[in-house]
Amino acid sequence: MKDKDYIIVSDATVDLDKSILEQLNVRIIPMIYILDGKENFCNPLEQDIDHEGFYEKVNKGIPVSTSQNPPTVFTDFYEELAKEYKNILYICFSSGLSGNYGSAVMGANEFMEEHPDIRIEVVDSLCASVGEGYLLQEVCRKRDEGASFEEAVRFTEEIKRQICHWFVVGNLDQLARGGRINPAVAKLGSILNIHPILTTDAEGKLKVSEKVRGMKKALVKLCERFTGLAFPGGGHRVMVAHAACPELAEDLQKLLLATGRIRECIIQKIGPVIGSHTGSPMCAVVFMGKQEE
Repeated sequence: MKDKDYIIVSDATVDLDKSILEQLNVRIIPMIYILDGKENFCNPLEQDIDHEGFYEKVNKGIPVSTSQNPPTVFTDFYEELAKEYKNILYICFSSGLSGNYGSAVMGANEFMEEHPDIRIEVVDSLCASVGEGYLLQEVCRKRDEGASFEEAVRFTEEIKRQICHWFVVGNLDQLARGGRINPAVAKLGSILNIHPILTTDAEGKLKVSEKVRGMKKALVKLCERFTGLAFPGGGHRVMVAHAACPELAEDLQKLLLATGRIRECIIQKIGPVIGSHTGSPMCAVVFMGKQEE
C-alpha cells in the first residue's frame, strides 16, 4: 500500500560510494556493461564493485562496452516502487551521452497510462558520473529540508545547468575503441603525451575544451576551471573522481584545497559503466558554478 509521497531515483552512472547512496535513501536503476562478451548489471547501491580489477582488464585491451536499458527495465522498476510511493523523481543519465533517458521516459509514459494515480518525473540531468551524483545529493538535501515532490522536481531542473563537471582522460586508446575519437588522433596523442580536457555542453554532450601535454599539467587546468567558473566566494562543496588512479585524484584534491575556497572535497571512484568509455587513468572535478562560454 502506498503511504509515502515520493522517492528519488537515479541510475548506476552516479558513481557514488554505496555508503553515501544508503545515507541518501535513494533507489538506483542498474545499468549494463559487457566485459569480454559477458553481460553485467551494475548497481553501486547493491554490490561492491571491483574497480581495480575492472580497469586492469580494460587497460589490457579486453573488449568492453555498454548497453542501453530497454523501456521494460524501467517499467518493472517503476512498478516495484509504486507499491510504496505515490510519486517518483528519476534523475537520469545525460540524454546527450546515452539513449537511456528516452527509454526511461517511454517506460514512464506507458506505466502512467496504466496507473493514472502514479506520477513519474524523469529529469534529464545533462550530467554523467559524479556530476550526476553531485546533482542527486543536492536534490536529496532539498528533500530533507522538506521540499514537496513538485518543489524537488522544479529544483532539479533549476540547478542542473549549474553543475560543472570537468575531466581529463589519460587513455586515448579506450576513447578510440569506444568511437569517441579518431584512432589516428588517439595514437598521435599518446605518442605526444597529450590529454584532452573535457566537459559537457548545454545538451549534455561531450566537448573537448583544450588539449594539454602531461597529466600533472592537466590537473592544474582542472583546478583552474574551478577557480574561474565556481560561484564567487568560499564554502564550496567539491567532488573529485578517478578511474583507478588514486594518486592523481589526491594531487588534484590538494590543488583544489590550496585555493582556500572549499569547505568539503571528497574523492569517489568511477564505476564500470562510465569507465567502459574512458579507461584509466581519468580524473574529474565537479562543483557548482557557471558554464564555460
